Amino acid sequence: MEANSLLNLGGPIVYILLALSVYATAIIFYKLHIFYKVNFFKSDRTAGSVKKWLEKNHDDAYESINKINDPESEVISFTMYQLLKHKKLTVKLESDIREEIVRLSDERINYYSSNLNSLQVIATIAPLLGLLGTVFGMIEAFQQMEMAGKNVDPSVLSGGIWEALLTTAVGLSVAIPIVVFESYFRNIIENFKNNIESAVTKVLTSQIN
Repeated sequence: MEANSLLNLGGPIVYILLALSVYATAIIFYKLHIFYKVNFFKSDRTAGSVKKWLEKNHDDAYESINKINDPESEVISFTMYQLLKHKKLTVKLESDIREEIVRLSDERINYYSSNLNSLQVIATIAPLLGLLGTVFGMIEAFQQMEMAGKNVDPSVLSGGIWEALLTTAVGLSVAIPIVVFESYFRNIIENFKNNIESAVTKVLTSQIN
């Protein structure tokens, strides 16, 4: 069946779902582009620099971390810079550095998490819109059956039912890939957060020891 026929059979609900899918697709491609630019898809980006720091090669570690272009390295680079600058780490200084690290991390996490809530909302309402369209379609099908009285044509009834179910299928088709991508993006950001916490803790702990 042609796409135009499916859109006409589904009614306005399908057009709304189509618009939501276009908007969600634009967000997904935008996020993929942003994550690719800052190397979010590469693992262990800063492991080498942190290893050098732990081996007491502080200058080399700081120099190598500054050659990496991603938000994770920016936070770790800030940590190394503060430690190189102050040499002796006091309790007050450590607290101040950690506070600034949290601020920098949250700032980047919030930026790269932007629009994910929009994807979550679309993934939530798309099946509900599809179900709403199905309910409207079923109501219409049964109204036609009632008006036909004893002269009900089963083919007409079954045709009306499958047309009604079409919107549910469209709603699920829109929601499922969005859920997958939204979950994937959140997992990337969670890994980013964990990597920062782990690397910063290692760097600070080595300085205390």
